Amino acid sequence: MYNLSVNGNGVNFKDLEKKIYKYACEQACKMMTEILTNLDKMLLEKRDKKVFRFKVFKHTCIKTIMGPVEIDRRVYEYVDENGKKSYRYLLDEYLEMETIGHMSANLVEKMVENATNVSMRKAAQNIKEMTNQDVSHMAVWNIVQELGQRIEKHEDEKIKQYEDCKLNGQKEVKVLFEEADGVWLCMQGKDKPKKGRKKELKLSVTYEGWVRRSGKKEAYLLKNKRVCAGFTDSRKFKKLRDTKIAEEYNVDEIETKIVNGDGASWIKEGLGEEGVYYQLDPFHKSQAVLRNVPDKKEAVKLIKQLHEGEEEKALERIKELMYECGGEELPVKKLKTLEGYLTANKEGLRPYHLREDIKMPEAPEGLLYRHLGTMEHNICDVLAQRMKGRKMSWSIKGANNLSKILAEKFSGSLYTTIDKLLYGVIPEQKFEEIVDAIKRVASKVPSKLKKQKTYKIHEATRPFEGCAVTEGRKAIRNIFNDRCATELIYR
Repeated sequence: MYNLSVNGNGVNFKDLEKKIYKYACEQACKMMTEILTNLDKMLLEKRDKKVFRFKVFKHTCIKTIMGPVEIDRRVYEYVDENGKKSYRYLLDEYLEMETIGHMSANLVEKMVENATNVSMRKAAQNIKEMTNQDVSHMAVWNIVQELGQRIEKHEDEKIKQYEDCKLNGQKEVKVLFEEADGVWLCMQGKDKPKKGRKKELKLSVTYEGWVRRSGKKEAYLLKNKRVCAGFTDSRKFKKLRDTKIAEEYNVDEIETKIVNGDGASWIKEGLGEEGVYYQLDPFHKSQAVLRNVPDKKEAVKLIKQLHEGEEEKALERIKELMYECGGEELPVKKLKTLEGYLTANKEGLRPYHLREDIKMPEAPEGLLYRHLGTMEHNICDVLAQRMKGRKMSWSIKGANNLSKILAEKFSGSLYTTIDKLLYGVIPEQKFEEIVDAIKRVASKVPSKLKKQKTYKIHEATRPFEGCAVTEGRKAIRNIFNDRCATELIYR
């Protein structure tokens, strides 16, 4: 179907579309180069000559969504607030031309968007087809690492502000929900643990409640979902969770915070704080019962008791089941494991809306306070679908950087973060490296060039142009349609 010709010359629509698209991209790149060059000249004339001193041209090839754009940008020297020499591109600042590794912000967005959904190799292939240029999978990987590191650095700065009490959000809510869990990833190389080969990547989700989704089917969405993730110790991750909240909310106005988790110690960090309550995740609670109670009918009854707030009856029934096992070692061992797990999380067995010590205020109009238990869904959507399975293994650095990007994506702030974290000022050390490289290249150029002979290129039309075309002649012309003459080898 795709090989049907649109005319008698053997040109099909698919090839025609590709060639026109390639030509349009090439012309757009030339136009971009011309515009940038003229703007750079304009800024040279209009700059404050007492502040900015022109130093050198920097030849740069910027990869864009249209293709590579080559330009000689002017680098200017200036003295910063501390009295130190720094260097900047006025053209970059004028156009807010943010780049990572000489790639435009638009191209970075497309690469990151692909990398959060598919493998690095597939992402590179998608970018190649979409932007009319070769991009390797390592280039995509480097972009992900660079952006992930910048996000983590930005988070560390926010944590420092939070510790110094300089981070005060403006939004006011009385109730906030927080759910946390981890996903175990296969590790590789030096990051592989001595025992086993997996490590836990932490994930936390905060939200204000639920809102009904429009449509015939009854469904609900989390309101103002904010996600944070990473490979870090429990203390630092707790600070990161609190920082994300303090960045957006006025924490003094939060009366009640419900923390939902599977019982891990790192999730329970900060439970002693006023107004913070813990609830054992309903999914993990039911999972533990089903795994450790041999009689599935009894398991269903226990789950019902736990969901209805009858945890004392459930624990008593587990003890009775131990006696009813008739001394069989394996069933008794499993029931003891279940009893220990539930007892260790006894303060969170009863659902929050059934607890007398939690006084929930009335929900704002349009907002609902429903049963907790969205974490497994978020683990799957945010991390597991992209980072787990398919024989994948990770380094701590690689997994941590990608998780930071995924967290921003599912918080709905990925593109804002990319725009925020890219900049065009270069340090003095980097500038000196650029100047040295230019001098090395210039020293190799001879002062006087020898006179060279010139050879005129012979040009001609395609074979049989303007003649009657037979099937044989069509075949010969198709050869030149597919490949240029310099690539043809005659034997």
